[in-house]
Amino acid sequence: MEPPIITREFTSFRDRRFSSSKATATFVAMPAPERRSIDLGATIAGIRFPFCAMNASGAASSTSSELRALARSATGAIVLKSATVHPFVHPEYRSLHNPGFDKLVPLVRELVEIARCPVVASIAGATVDEYGVLARAFGDGGAALVEANLADPYVAATLAPWEDRSALRAVLERLVAATAIPVAVKLPERIGFPYAELGRELRAAGVPAVVARNDFAGLEKLLLEGGGGFDVIAVGGVQSGYDVSRALTKGAKAVQVGSALVTEGTSIFARLAREMRIARGERP
Repeated sequence: MEPPIITREFTSFRDRRFSSSKATATFVAMPAPERRSIDLGATIAGIRFPFCAMNASGAASSTSSELRALARSATGAIVLKSATVHPFVHPEYRSLHNPGFDKLVPLVRELVEIARCPVVASIAGATVDEYGVLARAFGDGGAALVEANLADPYVAATLAPWEDRSALRAVLERLVAATAIPVAVKLPERIGFPYAELGRELRAAGVPAVVARNDFAGLEKLLLEGGGGFDVIAVGGVQSGYDVSRALTKGAKAVQVGSALVTEGTSIFARLAREMRIARGERP
């Protein structure tokens, strides 16, 4: 469609006696420039996430109703609570309590149908074989990414991947071989060897993503010393859009939100996105 033509009359002044004559000018009204929304999405391990913030495993994600609420929110992904091969209840490892993977895989299929974002399965085990079984099951069940929880105290006490380098290498290789979907490794607060060595193990196994604590000893040291070749998701310490932007500036591809999500609820993701857009100059 051609832009509309606007015709206006104006008066030109010719001498000091202000004798005037009328002339006609034609103006072409140009369309206003299209306002483009700022892209706050992220691509991690080749998977597109519509927003660069998501829940941390176990935060508002322990029940089916909580997971469905996440599916209706502006989260960039739905991260399941860590699942084990068998139902897990232990007085010393309460953070890992879960009904077993066979109860969660059908829920993954449902979430894939109703959510606008990827589903990330978090898994934990006491043996290399258990990690392989879980990765295969959730990959076949429709998850877009598997997060191997190597940070839980139960994993440290059984598999002990951070004490025995061969155990770490074995679980990384089994995870990658067990499923066709990408694998991310969740790191504990401290690992037992330099990040440069961890980076070599990750690249050798073909692990494309890491979840690290959002602090200097986690995210920043990993990026400085790890050698690259993998995407990093920062977990924790996110209360505002500024916190998200700060983690991205340091080199993280995305963040996971924990305590703030539990306190505020799933509306936090819309707030974080709004704060990030305003900070980048986009009008609400």
